[in-house]
Amino acid sequence: MRLPLLTFPLIFLLPIFGAASARADAASLSAPHDVGVTTREFADPARRDWAGTGPRPIRATLWYPSSGGGQEEDFESEGETTRLRRDGEIASTKALPLILVSHGSGGNVAQMFWLGRTLAQRGFIVLAVDHNGTPEEELHTAPLTLSDFFGWERPRDLSIALDQVLAEPALAGRIDRERIGAAGFSLGATTALWLAGARLDPDSLRANSPPPPPFLAAVIEQRIAFSTTNPLGREAAARASLSHRDPRVRAVFALAPPMGAGFTAEGLREVAVPVHIAVGDGDLVAPADGNAKHFAQHIANAQLTVLPGERGHYLAPIPAEQRRAELREVADLACAFFERELR
Repeated sequence: MRLPLLTFPLIFLLPIFGAASARADAASLSAPHDVGVTTREFADPARRDWAGTGPRPIRATLWYPSSGGGQEEDFESEGETTRLRRDGEIASTKALPLILVSHGSGGNVAQMFWLGRTLAQRGFIVLAVDHNGTPEEELHTAPLTLSDFFGWERPRDLSIALDQVLAEPALAGRIDRERIGAAGFSLGATTALWLAGARLDPDSLRANSPPPPPFLAAVIEQRIAFSTTNPLGREAAARASLSHRDPRVRAVFALAPPMGAGFTAEGLREVAVPVHIAVGDGDLVAPADGNAKHFAQHIANAQLTVLPGERGHYLAPIPAEQRRAELREVADLACAFFERELR
């Protein structure tokens, strides 16, 4: 039986765009802070990597407000250089809200720094995950990796990373477990909605998605073959319609979520947390009609913001400063949303 993935719209979601504080500490973190960064490597023993050589690797990056210390290093993103504090001190002695962040298909953590930096400067701890493994772990399936093709595997990556961070004594006491949110761009936005309780209907995805472009037909056929002949592929396919809700996630910000055709009104009924969906009115990769607007219509506590331009899926040339300004506007929207909903 062929899986209903032939028209999987993830093929369009390659990395086009090059990629708050609370309570007692609100005053001390109201001004922008230095950004600290640290990394972790976890694994999910319940899932294997696609090569079957070991548990699924989960590589995470944390950005957070820092009061100093650590090793200074420069990080360039969107044409701007930010001075980070590698393993610097967390600015607050109080527990801070945490935001899980998911990148788009074919992307990586670094491409979400434009959002992570702003959140960290405003007093949030940010936990972002690289969903794609190494070329060997992904069986050299670029540009459409197996981890992107089986997109519903991504929310568990974030849940496992959160489990592990909350188990670290040095970090657990700095995180307010009652104020955890999730945010993402493109496939990462849909990942955040999965965490909120959205359920994919593979039959609806197959019936209602647009056909893939001809030049990617062979790639899609290869991924479908893997999902029907490889034991790990079959296991992943069996999880497509499951709920991937993480009850610790209390609010979701989603920029340009795709795959609206795969989520029915019934499949979105279980999303009960506040959701803010943003999209550009010029988005050609995940057009608002059928995607962002569809999610907003069928999620009970959803707010929709339609912005001018592409907002992430930048197919047309755009001046660097304009792009930075547009992404800053989106990041400000996300901060305002989380400051309100996780207060």
